[in-house]
Amino acid sequence: MKFSEANRADFKQFSSFSARFGNQSVFEDFLTRPNNALEDLVTQAKEKLAQYPASNRTVLHSELTRQLKSIASESQLKNLASLEKANTVTVTTGHQLTLFGGPLYLVYKALHIAKLAEEFNTAQSDLTAVPVFWMASEDHDHDEISTAHLFNQELKWETTQTGPVGRMSLNEIEPVWEQLKSLFAGKETEIRKLLEQELFGSYADFMQRFLTILFADYGILVLQPDTHVLKELFIPVLEKELQSDGSFQGVSITNAQLKQAGLEPQANARSCNLFVLKDQARVRIDRTENGFAVDGVIYTLNQMQEWASASPEDFSPNVILRPVYQETILPNIAYVGGGGEMAYWIQLKGVFKHMNTFYPAIQQRNSIVLVDDGTNKKMENLPYDWQAFAQPKEGLKKQLLESLGGDAVDMAAIREPFEALHLAMVKKAKETDSSLESFAEAEAVRLKKQLENFEQRLVKQVKQQHDQSLKNCDFVAERLFPNGGLQERHYHWLHFAPSGDYKRLFEAIYAGIEPYNPNLLAIKV
Repeated sequence: MKFSEANRADFKQFSSFSARFGNQSVFEDFLTRPNNALEDLVTQAKEKLAQYPASNRTVLHSELTRQLKSIASESQLKNLASLEKANTVTVTTGHQLTLFGGPLYLVYKALHIAKLAEEFNTAQSDLTAVPVFWMASEDHDHDEISTAHLFNQELKWETTQTGPVGRMSLNEIEPVWEQLKSLFAGKETEIRKLLEQELFGSYADFMQRFLTILFADYGILVLQPDTHVLKELFIPVLEKELQSDGSFQGVSITNAQLKQAGLEPQANARSCNLFVLKDQARVRIDRTENGFAVDGVIYTLNQMQEWASASPEDFSPNVILRPVYQETILPNIAYVGGGGEMAYWIQLKGVFKHMNTFYPAIQQRNSIVLVDDGTNKKMENLPYDWQAFAQPKEGLKKQLLESLGGDAVDMAAIREPFEALHLAMVKKAKETDSSLESFAEAEAVRLKKQLENFEQRLVKQVKQQHDQSLKNCDFVAERLFPNGGLQERHYHWLHFAPSGDYKRLFEAIYAGIEPYNPNLLAIKV
């Protein structure tokens, strides 16, 4: 449950944009409308449904059924059935296919959309929202998704494969999969169902099964968008992007407006915001005077359009067009993401207008600090609340030592008379013989060094007397703000479920999430 919260602006770990985005009215010019309450989502839903083609819903439902029917839970099957109905909308988040679903903020994203959908459905009865997790399976940065940190171990998927990570085979993943399983060997716990998966299909197939099982209790539909039938719906956008640089122009105009408002654009558009997926590679398409260059080969506009029409699965949108693809195939009313994602989403209103696609409401996900029982007990014996541990650890420990040591490390009563002695020595030397002044200064330096040695000895003694408190301070700081950063970006979720029983952890997170609360939340688990 949530037991405390604090303003993001009070933490250097967040960007200034992230701290400001809690009040979307400030960014009204870059949005369809600010999303500050559930009423805004209801309006958004009615407008989206008026524009969303019934034929797209049929294709989406059919494809998701094919992908999920054999692995979905009862609540996921219920939402899948609902998605076929004309009054059902989606709330969506997305993420790279990070190894074994870490770190923590992937879970926060998923549970945030589940909570938002639940609150939307409770607030009114005419429409139904279902949560969708968009797999970023076409991302090609394997280094960013290949590691997980768990129980002071690094789990790393070593592979020589290149190109979109979702299309990679599982031939080389078995060693790290076995490493994960070994951490829970002999434990008959909730993670067993996840670890009993067989390694078959592509990496996207594997992660879709993994995440579907992981979020089975929350009705979340995990979508693999890199398929022929879904990309057929995207052909009109592909053709329009090939025909003109309207997306580039839209982003350029918005970027100028952002700079005028004192905001730094997060992403830059290109004259063609598409890749080609070929030969285990994601190759950029460059617009040229004669057509398009793809890996050194020149294609005419007609050739590219024919290619896109026949094999749309060979094309991949970049960061500028991926949101348009998402909003084309989903009856989506809101996208939930981190501060960095919100920063590039506000650049895209002109792109959506150019593509004649409905721009969704957007919402920054909750950021959370988890406080487990062991950490809480250690914190209770320290004179700080959880927010204090966001500051540099050494400075915090120095403050702690001064508060615990009290007068023992207060050298002011000695330093002041010493400074007076120093001045008196120099004065007396000058009065007696000016040649003695340098001697007096040297003696004062020697005495000052002795004073410093004395102070160090005192501090060392106080540290020994309060060693456990300092260790507790170290422990809590690393648990709440590891390496001075955000916990949610460092720890894998299993770090807080070492037995493998993760459902109680998820329940506590879900209970504490407040979709319209922009603050940093502290949740007891």
